[in-house]
Formats: sequence, structure tokens, C-alpha cells
Amino acid sequence: MKTKTILPVLALAIPFVTACSGVMNSSQPARQTYMLMPLTGASTAATAKQGPALSMTLSAVPGLDTDRIQALGSNAELNRYANARWPDHLPEVLTSVIQRSLVASGRFSAVKQASRAKDDGWHLQLQIEKFYGLQNATGETTRVVIEISGSIECNDHGELFSLSDSVTVSQERLSTVVASHQQGLDSVTQQLVNDIFETCP
Repeated sequence: MKTKTILPVLALAIPFVTACSGVMNSSQPARQTYMLMPLTGASTAATAKQGPALSMTLSAVPGLDTDRIQALGSNAELNRYANARWPDHLPEVLTSVIQRSLVASGRFSAVKQASRAKDDGWHLQLQIEKFYGLQNATGETTRVVIEISGSIECNDHGELFSLSDSVTVSQERLSTVVASHQQGLDSVTQQLVNDIFETCP
């Protein structure tokens, strides 16, 4: 009787152990998380104290509100680079990076995330239109495109603007694709600072 009882239990246990072993020893590549860094400025702290306070909001078009690093295929399909992610969803990442870039520019007394300006401050509204690699018919990433639209309200004046950059991807490697995103973001951020102060002298 004991033999008949033990054998079925062992038979059930073997596949369970095998399944656990498969989970513990997964052959899937490890998840890779990539940071984007703010654009640093060379302005003095004294300039910042004399500048306006800036409030900002940032959103993304449908499809880009994700933490996955993406590419647009030749058939207009959004593809994901395997196991490659930003530290948070893209709007949160770019809000933080652009906010820190604007602070580092030394042109503002303060830069805060808010839906409206306070007192005599300025308000910046941004929307991510494009932020991905472009892939050809064979799935190779040829370039990274970045486009951000927005508006600035300052001194009882408002204006719309569109910022964009396209960076060639020299090598089909994830680190190169991410570096191209960084290069494009730096360019667009510098355009943003320039446009703000051309509109609001």
C-alpha cells in the first residue's frame, strides 16, 4: 500500500520541480534599462536668479506613453527593442530630463511641473509627437527621429512651436540607438531654450 501511495506523489512532483527549474534558469536575456541625461548649461547662478519662473507640462501622443524603447517599421508598425526600457514611461522620463535641462540652462529662477503659471511666471506646454527609431524593410534601424510640439505663454503673449531632429544610427546596436536618442534630445532641448527666449525676450 505504501508503494502505491508514494509513486503517484513522486510522479506529480517531478514535473513541478522541472517547471520550477525552468523558471529559475530562464534563458531570456536580462532586462536592460537606459537613462537619458539632461543637457548641461554654462550660465551663471546670478543669471538664473534674475530670470522668470517657468511652469511646464508634458504629454505624449498615443503609442508613446510606455517605458519600452520603440522603433517604427516600414509598414507603420510600432516595434519594441527586446528587453530594452526607459526607467519610467516616456512622458515621465522626458518631463524630468527637460526640466533639469531648463534648470541647467541658468535662464530661469525656477522650473516646476504645473498646469498653469504662477503670478508673473511663464508656462510651457509640450507634447511628444515622435521619439523612436526608424526601421527599413529588413528591420534595420537607420535613424532616430524626435519631434516635440508645444506652446509658451509669457508676458501676456503666447506662441506655438515645433521642434525636431533626425540622427543617423551608425551601427545596429541597442547602445548606439540609445545614444542617437540622446543626441537628438540634446538638439531638440537646445532648440527649445532658443525658441523660448526668441519668443519671450
